[in-house]
Amino acid sequence: MFNEYDNVRNPMLGAYLLWNFVLGYFSEKNEATPIEELFIVLPMIMKEDVAKQIKSTNKASGMRAMSDKFMKPDVLKNDLICDLHNDIEKMKDITATSLAEAIKAGLISMDVEYNTIFPLELKKRNKESDNVLKMGKNAEKLGQWCAGMNLIQIEEILKVRFLQSVIDRGISRDTIPIIAFLNKSILRDRSH
Repeated sequence: MFNEYDNVRNPMLGAYLLWNFVLGYFSEKNEATPIEELFIVLPMIMKEDVAKQIKSTNKASGMRAMSDKFMKPDVLKNDLICDLHNDIEKMKDITATSLAEAIKAGLISMDVEYNTIFPLELKKRNKESDNVLKMGKNAEKLGQWCAGMNLIQIEEILKVRFLQSVIDRGISRDTIPIIAFLNKSILRDRSH
């Protein structure tokens, strides 16, 4: 469906998707996005089966309805949600690099004191390919869903664990300059 799934390592595509997520979050809650939530975006949007379920779920139905679809007999792909934690771990560096690119491009900014991200550019861009625009809409919807939940609810629905130190989780300072500013985390080991 999306040729861009081959471009998972493209930080500019990642920057665009993170920006759309932040726009969606901001449009629902008029608040900055907790940085932890950005780390679910690329693993969910870049995984075609998950992206299809996001697209097919009405915004009003919410993330739980999307997640529940993976348990239906005609889909039966619950492992996609269960593997999300590992996918986040695998993609943390590209997410961090994409975050840096989005900041450099002036799309978003970070409040270092509160570890939140807010949009600088509010005007939608429609110059991208149709497939990239579709991915952006999925990221925006995901941001809108997350705005209506707290981190604990997101953890429960997506079977992931957020928190305690990006640097402690092994993101290289060479990979992304802004990581040096971060003192909170993305994922806490599931065994804790």
